[in-house]
Amino acid sequence: MSKEQRAESKEPRAKSKERRAKYFIFFAICSLLFALYSKVCADLPSQKFKIAIFPFENFSEDKEAIKITIPILKDKLISKGYEILDDESMNNFMIKERIRTTGCVCQDIAIKMGKELNVKAILTGTINTYNKSDNPQFGLTMRLISTSDGSVMWAEHSAGTGDDFAGILEIGKINSIEKLADKIINRALKSFSTLFPKKETEDVYKIAVMPFQNMSKVKDSGNITTFMFLTELFKSKKYLPIEYGEVKRLIVDLRVREKGELDLNHVSEIAAKAGIDGVLVGSVDMYRSGSGTDIAPEAEISARLIDARKNKVIWCETYYVKGDDDIFMLDWGRIRSVENTAYKIVKKLVKDMEKAKWK
Repeated sequence: MSKEQRAESKEPRAKSKERRAKYFIFFAICSLLFALYSKVCADLPSQKFKIAIFPFENFSEDKEAIKITIPILKDKLISKGYEILDDESMNNFMIKERIRTTGCVCQDIAIKMGKELNVKAILTGTINTYNKSDNPQFGLTMRLISTSDGSVMWAEHSAGTGDDFAGILEIGKINSIEKLADKIINRALKSFSTLFPKKETEDVYKIAVMPFQNMSKVKDSGNITTFMFLTELFKSKKYLPIEYGEVKRLIVDLRVREKGELDLNHVSEIAAKAGIDGVLVGSVDMYRSGSGTDIAPEAEISARLIDARKNKVIWCETYYVKGDDDIFMLDWGRIRSVENTAYKIVKKLVKDMEKAKWK
């Protein structure tokens, strides 16, 4: 074969390799763009996803707390792409249904709200702390309730003080309660999701959290702790709490008066009506605020888990935590608010409760 013929035979092969390389680059770019597009679509909610903000329960002693908190919540959810039900429609619905309860929603009301107001979920919660001192404090719990069946779709707790954001020489300290509320709410909404939770374990137990008895000297510390447990149980891989509005409805229907304890007959009745596996009861034995760096906040909480199918206590524990327990250097690790001190206990109790033996 002559040199001219060999050159001519190599030329088509070279062009073929060049075409394959171009195709490879083209498909690689398309794949990358598709992956980016899919991620963006996954991060953004549907424009049709409409949320109603149900009145929050205000456990702080400041009436201003609601006026500051709700507008911040609305703005942040709108910026995430969600549609928020207008106040007039919400108020008219509450008047029509004669709703007086705040901070929780029962199943019937959730479903009715979904049908009549065309909302897919209801956001409600509690404002636990709102303190406008030199070191402002703010804390809240929130839950997203599905209007399809009244179940909890998302739950979060967040709290802090102005000093929590201070660095060396107090640089970064927040002195404004409005700015602190914005920071805390923004932190809470980082985990916000409209997807139902995926529990990894096969054995997931449905739990009713009963009102915790308040043995401390701080008003509403029992209620605050009850909602903390709802949040942390929701995050647990082993447990799924029913919405507190449904628990509250059962308490009224069955005329349950006791807190911290529960008659076994009531356990059976609640289990039958709510279709639950267990009931959580307990008490807040201490809930004490600190004072600067001199006196650390401290809390003590007791909890008991009852197997509703056997009317038997299968787990119980008590934890005490002080805000300066875990300081290791330059004040790092200090817990400055009693709310975060109590929440640390709740997290430890729920973690320990996962060891409960049901069989």
